[in-house]
This record gives sequence, structure tokens and C-alpha cells, in this order.
Amino acid sequence: MPALLPSLRSAVAAPVRPRTYRHLLYIGLAFPLGTAYFVVLITGFSVSVSLSVLIVGIPLFVLTLLTVRGLGAIERLLANLLLDTEIDAPTYPFRTGSVSGRLRALLVNRRTWSECGYLLLKFPVGIGLFVFLVTALTMSLTFLTTPVYYDDPSLRVGIFLGDAVMLSSSLSIPWGDVLVGVEFAITVSEWAVDSLADAVLFSAVGAVLLVVTLHLINVAAWLSSQYTRALLGDPIEGLDRISRYFDDTR
Repeated sequence: MPALLPSLRSAVAAPVRPRTYRHLLYIGLAFPLGTAYFVVLITGFSVSVSLSVLIVGIPLFVLTLLTVRGLGAIERLLANLLLDTEIDAPTYPFRTGSVSGRLRALLVNRRTWSECGYLLLKFPVGIGLFVFLVTALTMSLTFLTTPVYYDDPSLRVGIFLGDAVMLSSSLSIPWGDVLVGVEFAITVSEWAVDSLADAVLFSAVGAVLLVVTLHLINVAAWLSSQYTRALLGDPIEGLDRISRYFDDTR
């Protein structure tokens, strides 16, 4: 399971690998694309269904399904370019034949509805990835650049807790009829950076957080590639890949 349980060397090398930043671009695009897909498809389906009593509702519904297939092709292209997947373009049985045959092929084709589900799920997935990306990158880059602005009087850098936290530890050893022990108690309320040494320490923590964040981005990209391949790729090819994967991990 190399993508999820990498060696320490491969995890540390994440910031210098070009594919990491391709993955970062893909993760960053998930939220705006997912929002656009959700708006387009929900609007298309809701309008076409509401107008189904009229003749205009049927072509709108067909147009929405064709839009689904087009957007699915765009997602396959993005995955192939940014996630290094190899998802082949599917066959489109609705391109030939009679009009009724084409409509039936479009409506009953498995790919039409798997692509529709993928595009609609892109919205909540994109929100989750966006929150993770913004939070993790903001925290790591803020810590990393602490030596640049720690002495600015308008900024307070550090760890600030609303309520004090008490940490205690104790050790007791029986000695005859006497119990001998020691107990330590530490109260933590805040830690403000007020020296260059503290700023360098925060910067080191930020560097570690950045490496971890970029590695987690690679993990998220790997999971996205498997998810994309499962819904937008050939199901037979997907089963073959899963079988080869488990054979390799035995």
C-alpha cells in the first residue's frame, strides 16, 4: 500500500516533487468545479422536470444528460493530466442509430448515471478538500514565516487558549508501609513568541506541518484518482486494477 503508507524518505520528498503541485492544483480546483457542476445539474434537472408537462421539458432533460457526459469527459481529462491516471474515453452508443434508439442508449447507459453521481458528489467533496487545504496551508505557512514578522508589535504570534489547561502526572512507589510518590502539575494558558529563538522553533514546526500537509495532499489525490477511475472509468478495468493491487500487497 505504497501511497498510504510511504517511507519516511518519500514523505519528506513531497515538497520537491513536481507531481505534488499538480495534485495541489487538482485539489484546489475541486471546490469551484464542484460548485459549478452542482449548480448546472441541479438547475438543469429541476427546470426540465418542472417543465416535463410541456414539450420543452424533454429536450432540456436530454440536454442536461448530454452536459453530464461532456463534464465527465472534462473530469477524465483533468484526472489524466493532474493525477497521472490513464482513464480511456468511453464509447458513446447514443451517437448512432435512430432518434429513439439514441435516447434510450443515453438514458439507460450506466456511464451516464455514474458520471452524474460523480459530478454531484464533487460539490461536498470539494468543500471538504477546500477546508482542509486552506486550514492546513494557512497554519503551516504562518508558522514557517514566523521569523519574518514575530517582532511586529501589531501581531501576536503563539498559542493562545481560551481557558487554561492543567497537565498533571504522578508516580507512586510503595516503600514498606509508606507510599512514596511525586507529582508534577503544569498549567498552560498561552505561549507567545517574543524572541528569535521561539520564532525559529515555530518556523521548524511550520516546516514539518508543511511537509505533512503536502504529503496528505498526495494521499488525497491518490484517493481521488481511485474514486475517479471507479466512477468514470471502465468497471472491468477497475476490477482488474483492484485485483492486481491486492496481489502486489500479499
